[in-house]
Amino acid sequence: MSEYEECTDALVDPTVLTELQAELGGDQAIISTFIRNYAELLPWRVERLHHALEKLDIEDAMDAVLSLKTSSHMVGAICMSRLATELEISIRLLPGPAHLDELRALLNEIEHFVPATIRELGTPLS
Repeated sequence: MSEYEECTDALVDPTVLTELQAELGGDQAIISTFIRNYAELLPWRVERLHHALEKLDIEDAMDAVLSLKTSSHMVGAICMSRLATELEISIRLLPGPAHLDELRALLNEIEHFVPATIRELGTPLS
């Protein structure tokens, strides 16, 4: 099964946020703010990756993909985290920055899941 096929199921693992909420003493306001901040920054993070690929800036691309991967993991956005991990590995395996444009298809795949990830995160925790 490819990374893309794994993203056809749930895009978000709600247990990640439930566990984080428990660790924070059950404070729903903190979790809600955390989710809102992630959702607001997600399109920007993906746009930052597009910009880095266009500039052939491998350092900025790596910084941007690590930001996307880490923040996605923390909020339980499992599909976004998996795809960001795949992109990170692909960047590391490139022979040089001139080849960053070869990763555009994977970045477009990541972008494809942005709206649905944000929608799924909008579902309140039980």
